Amino acid sequence: MSLLFKNLLKRGKINYFRTFLRPSITHCKCLSVRKFSDSRKKFVSFDEIQAQRRDEARRSLVVQVNSESSFSELYGYCSQYASINGIHHYKNFAEEHFMLIEFSSEDCMKDVLRSCCSHQKEHEVMALPSPFLWFRARSGKKMKLTVPSDKSLVVKNGNEVINEDKLRAELMTCSSVSEQIQLLYDRTVLNDIGVRLRYMVARQLEVVFNSLYSNIVVLPFGSSVNGFGRIGCDLDLVLTNELTEEMLDPGKRLVYQEKKCSSGVRPWQRHLELVAELLELRVAGAARVQRILHARVPIVKCAHELAGLDCDLCYGNLSGVHMSCLLRALGALDARARPLALAVRRWAAAARLTAPTPGRCVTNFPLTLMVLFFLQQRPGGGAVLPPVSALISRAGKEDIRIAEDNVNCTFLRDMNKLPPECYGQSQADLGTLLLQFFEFYAQFDFSEKAISVIEGKPIRKPNSLPLYIVNPLETALNVSRNVSYEECERLKTEVRNAAWQLEAGLEGEKSDDWGLIGLLENKASRGLKRLLRVGNSHRLVSVKDLFNDNGESDQEEGFKSKLQRLTKKTDSDVENGVNEMKASLEKDSSKINKNKKVNFKNSQVASEVFRIRRNKMI
Repeated sequence: MSLLFKNLLKRGKINYFRTFLRPSITHCKCLSVRKFSDSRKKFVSFDEIQAQRRDEARRSLVVQVNSESSFSELYGYCSQYASINGIHHYKNFAEEHFMLIEFSSEDCMKDVLRSCCSHQKEHEVMALPSPFLWFRARSGKKMKLTVPSDKSLVVKNGNEVINEDKLRAELMTCSSVSEQIQLLYDRTVLNDIGVRLRYMVARQLEVVFNSLYSNIVVLPFGSSVNGFGRIGCDLDLVLTNELTEEMLDPGKRLVYQEKKCSSGVRPWQRHLELVAELLELRVAGAARVQRILHARVPIVKCAHELAGLDCDLCYGNLSGVHMSCLLRALGALDARARPLALAVRRWAAAARLTAPTPGRCVTNFPLTLMVLFFLQQRPGGGAVLPPVSALISRAGKEDIRIAEDNVNCTFLRDMNKLPPECYGQSQADLGTLLLQFFEFYAQFDFSEKAISVIEGKPIRKPNSLPLYIVNPLETALNVSRNVSYEECERLKTEVRNAAWQLEAGLEGEKSDDWGLIGLLENKASRGLKRLLRVGNSHRLVSVKDLFNDNGESDQEEGFKSKLQRLTKKTDSDVENGVNEMKASLEKDSSKINKNKKVNFKNSQVASEVFRIRRNKMI
């Protein structure tokens, strides 16, 4: 028997035994088990995915239509010119209807473009070929256009964001926290039509910029391609004009004359000014163009109204593309990584730890790194993900990448070469991992330790910044350097509260906010519900929950009625609860005063910290 087992192990057939012995684990959606064989690749590299998506964009067009019922007429019309692979339907910000058509080849798509015309004859506009079109009503007698019976829309309203009430109702029907996290991920993750649209916008810009620059390439990066994006996330784009080996051939004697920028500013600051002008004048759908040219990485922001996307465009930031490749590789190693990261990011948004605009708050990118760092630990005896150093040590010549400013972005790109014992060793489900995540950071020493996904373990902080998370590619940078001391304190408080709430929900009966639901509720709406829940009297509560937004206290009878409605208690129960709460507040205030002697760098920081502890702790 042992000899047979060894032979199967050598041939990569151990999965049959694993399926037989542990069927509940092998078929669980929340757990990724390494399945390896000699003939089939499990992981598709980032470069292969990028090439596939760019090829799809070159074979596709986006057409504005009257409604989803225009499918038959549009399919019948376009099929006269080319063979169609599929049609996807979506709506933009203004609820206008569009259909993304993928043709069988790029030549087919060009045949359709040659049949297009310009409708702006009466306006002073310059016609420009674009992959974004519109389908106008036919004048005169209508033609009969037949559609095969097996052809239909691949997806209808593909980029629709799920209603929060509907999502909550679906989460209530789940049987476990793990199932809730998986459902949240399935309902909100960036889907196929969202990715296709992002590559279509990149393709549109390439068409415009190719007339001005040689070998221009526009690549999406960030949440749009790293696997951690959600429906409706912003589109980050980078312009590159890397010259090919053929264009740099020293044997060719005729060389292009080139224009050099002689001003004192960086050359691509000037070029991005031109890019912004092109977006305003020549790119269909681009609106609300903003120029942010004096940042460390100059960008141009705009809204693409036809695709329903907010876009950030920069030049030469290839380290962002390589970072997207690294995050996608780590997320692909285990099926639990991406759902867990998305759940943590949704929790942070509900707790107001993140903000829509940049500032002193933590952002989604550092939060994602915190999740990956936690998964590199061994809370249950085995690590879910390997440290980045393991990918760097196994990199070959084909993996060498050097980005701008000589940033070394070399790491293993083909995850099929990574030994299976390097990852996926922990068998904890998503609910357990989420609780362990909160408990891990509730005990983490942020004052002395830094988070490094390169090492996979805490390292000593090189400076006194409140939160230090090492950039995996540019190791001298702290990706959370913008986070203030107050926001770091709030982060530590919120992870403790989340750990308490999730653990209490797992032990007790299911309520209307059990499991993940309570964590995803907006902080302003969940404060009063937490105030007098059974078993919650020992916990610190927020004084602000007792007041209205204008700072005035509620009327006594009104406050009692709210508490009775939320807790379903009698008058005597409410009075006892209020008295217990007041006693708890007085006790906690005395503790704060006793512990007030803490060493801070200056009195201003000390007073601010104690103000936050007094007003913000729950």
